[in-house]
Amino acid sequence: MLNWRKKIKDNKRWILLPLLAIVLVMMGFVANQQSEKTVKNIFIHVDQEHDNYFVGKEDVLDLLTSNGSDPIIGQYVDKISLKELEVRVKSHNFVENAQVFKDPKGNLTVKVSQCKPIARIIDAKGPNAYIGSNGECLPSSEKFTARVLLIDGDFAKKLKNAEFLNSEEGMPYFELIQFVHNDQLWKAQIAQMTVLGNGEIQLYSQIGDQVIDFGKPIDFENKFKKLKIFYKKIYPFKGYNQYNKVILKFDNQIICE
Repeated sequence: MLNWRKKIKDNKRWILLPLLAIVLVMMGFVANQQSEKTVKNIFIHVDQEHDNYFVGKEDVLDLLTSNGSDPIIGQYVDKISLKELEVRVKSHNFVENAQVFKDPKGNLTVKVSQCKPIARIIDAKGPNAYIGSNGECLPSSEKFTARVLLIDGDFAKKLKNAEFLNSEEGMPYFELIQFVHNDQLWKAQIAQMTVLGNGEIQLYSQIGDQVIDFGKPIDFENKFKKLKIFYKKIYPFKGYNQYNKVILKFDNQIICE
C-alpha cells in the first residue's frame, strides 16, 4: 500500500516538473516579447465636461514629448516611465489630474481632467486670473475664455492669492463665489461682482441696471432670499428702471433707492 502511494507521488512529480518548465519558458518568451515592444499609438482623452477648452489634445502631446524633443512613438514600451509622463502633463496650469496607461499591443492611453474655473478676476493693474473650484488661482488663457462670474474692484486682486482664499478672511469670499456658481438661478442672473476697497460687495445682474449693495460676504444665503423677494414681488410692480440701488446688507430689510 505504501509503495503504491509513493509511486503516485513520484508520477505526479514527474508530471508537474515538465509543466512548470513549460510555464517558465512561456513566461520568459512573453517577457522578452514585451521588452521588445515599441509604442505604436497614443490615445488622448481630455475631459471637457464643464465646457472648458483650456487644454487640447495637441497641448497634451506637446507635454508628453517635451514639445517634440522627446518622442514617444517608436520607443520601447518598457523603457517609458508612466509616472514621469503623468508629471509632465500635470505641469499644465489647467490640468487637474492625468493618468497614463499602456496595453499589451504597444498603445498608450492618456486621460486628462481639467481644472474648473468658477470666477474670473479682472485686475486693472495686473494680469487677470481665474478662481478654480478647489480654491486654486489659475492664470488667464489666450486659448479660451470661460463664461463665469466676473470680479473686479480694488479688493479683487487679493482673491488672486490661493493662500488668501483659504485664510479666515478670504474663505467667506470663496464660499460666496461657490454659492453663486452652484446655484442655477444666481449663476445665470449675477453677471458681475465688484469688491470695494473696504471688502464690501456690489453685485450686478443680467436684468436692469441696479447696483445690488450686498455688504460683506456674511449671511449671504438670507441676502439672496431677500433679493429673490425683490425680483418676485417688487420688480414686477415697480418696473425695471424704478430703482438705482437695492440694499441687502441690513438685517431683515430690503431698501430700494
